[in-house]
Amino acid sequence: MPSRSVPLVLAGALLALAGCGKSSGTCTPLVPTDSTYPPSLADWCQVALTQGDVAPLSSDVVPYTLTTPLFSDGAIKRRTVRVPPGTAAVYDPTAPLGFPDGTVLTKSFGFRADARDTTLPIHWVETRVEWKAQGAWNFMAYRWNDAGTEATPEPGGEVLDFSYIDVDGVNQSAHYLVPSELQCQQCHAENGPVAPIGPKARWLNTDFAYADGTENQLARWTKLGILTGAPADPSSAPQLPAAADPDAGTVDQRARAYLEANCAFCHSPQGNARISGLYLAASVPESVQLGICKRPVAAGVGAGGRPYDVFPAQPDQSIIPYRMSSTTPAVAMPQIGRSIVDMHGVALVTEWITGLPGTCD
Repeated sequence: MPSRSVPLVLAGALLALAGCGKSSGTCTPLVPTDSTYPPSLADWCQVALTQGDVAPLSSDVVPYTLTTPLFSDGAIKRRTVRVPPGTAAVYDPTAPLGFPDGTVLTKSFGFRADARDTTLPIHWVETRVEWKAQGAWNFMAYRWNDAGTEATPEPGGEVLDFSYIDVDGVNQSAHYLVPSELQCQQCHAENGPVAPIGPKARWLNTDFAYADGTENQLARWTKLGILTGAPADPSSAPQLPAAADPDAGTVDQRARAYLEANCAFCHSPQGNARISGLYLAASVPESVQLGICKRPVAAGVGAGGRPYDVFPAQPDQSIIPYRMSSTTPAVAMPQIGRSIVDMHGVALVTEWITGLPGTCD
């Protein structure tokens, strides 16, 4: 897997619809019927760079967000969904929504040279496309060129080395991963066959600032006819808080949301880390399954000499924040998709463990 340095600059991307080469009036979104993918992101006609940001190319390509996204080296993300006309996703209160064949999801990743300055242009690195055809989900990462004028497939993945200043003013040197097809499967095979992770009701149940006003996403999707079966009142649907927002919930609620978003796709009874017996979904009760007073299945450098996954009131003796604080491949968790430490996530989980009552024998 190649690695190369990338400048955080933006050139042609400031041109309207750069990277698509088609106007929204002539660009018809692709409805996939099999696992094949086109040679350019432009051929999907889902999104393009418009005035320096990623924007939908059709009125039925709907932008959305999640209350707590996965930390990906501090990347800015833009998400969209499109289901074929006349079809709809089926609401599920616990699992990912049941999307019909022909659904296309996109997730674009970008960085500002200085994350503190929101007036700076965003350098878009990749757009990942997920599409459902013949009952199966498929994945491909499209790598944007440095000028922001075209994005092409990277089936073998790539590692990009660059530096930027984060929201705390710290210089970060990232080894950013554009995932290969195999790496996509590594995380997205949460419950058997590969599938989207993020579009669950509890992550979607939040407001979004649409062009015509702010509205709850579940309510908007229902109104658009692309979601069926959702409660008429979104307050009746499950919701996990925004982990980064101190006003969104308690420390416990926000830390549990963070752990689910960043860890539970592996740490679940069906995930790749199921043998560990450590399950980090927000619905898991505070017990040994959550890591409280749980000894690691395999000791070693990953445990850092700490006795338990979670040692109540003693984060310095807990394995989870130790692994979150590391970038050493044999120690760091998650194992892929992160090359720098999310200091805010570490601080939140540390605060949660500090406030846990009890002790371990």
